[in-house]
Amino acid sequence: MSFSLRKQVALVTGATDGLGKKIAIALAQAGADVIVHGRDVQKVTQTCQEVQKLAPEVSVTELVCDLTQPAAIETQFATIKKLDILVNNAGVWLEGNTIDGNPEKILEVLGVNLTAPVLITRLLLPVLKHAEFSQIVNVSSIAGVEIPSGFFHTVYSASKFGIQAFSEALAKEFDNSNVRVMGYYPGGMETQLFVKAGHTYKQHEPWMFDPQESVDAIMFMLTRSPKVVVKRMDLINHQQG
Repeated sequence: MSFSLRKQVALVTGATDGLGKKIAIALAQAGADVIVHGRDVQKVTQTCQEVQKLAPEVSVTELVCDLTQPAAIETQFATIKKLDILVNNAGVWLEGNTIDGNPEKILEVLGVNLTAPVLITRLLLPVLKHAEFSQIVNVSSIAGVEIPSGFFHTVYSASKFGIQAFSEALAKEFDNSNVRVMGYYPGGMETQLFVKAGHTYKQHEPWMFDPQESVDAIMFMLTRSPKVVVKRMDLINHQQG
């Protein structure tokens, strides 16, 4: 038995590009009213217009906020008064030897990938608890549960291990309640995450997969009966030819 998302209000962070944008579109096409978050005003507006065109019957709202600024999070996300679904998706990438990490970039990765989801969730929990049934999906990474050999992204892994701990602890806190907490752990996807971080990976590296697979996985998680929970879902490319 599936759970309908029609008339649900869903917030997706980092929704102006890549996976987040695809999630926002999928939610809107499933009948949910969507709040599109990003830090660039023009990109947020453009994304909202695209989502609205694909799902004209739903409401699409803009939310602009720099997730490295706790005070801005407190102000901007406090404007949300009704919410059924929170997808903490925003993330930034950092790889390479730890000793070479720029301190400002390290703080950005930890801020966006770990601190922001914690602060956003904390702020919106009273709103989510007020809903008849609400859901939180924290998008982590397979790098948050497994450390590869010969390839280093220590700070990124630390942020994603932190989200794993936060997700699992939060799930226990809200066990047997009207708030369902789930963690999603994808491998590398064909998005702009790596390019934005300054890396020149090919568009189709052997270990990458189509982000639409992740969208389908997350939509599956969100549409399960309220009586069950997909506590954790891992998705990786197992055919790297």
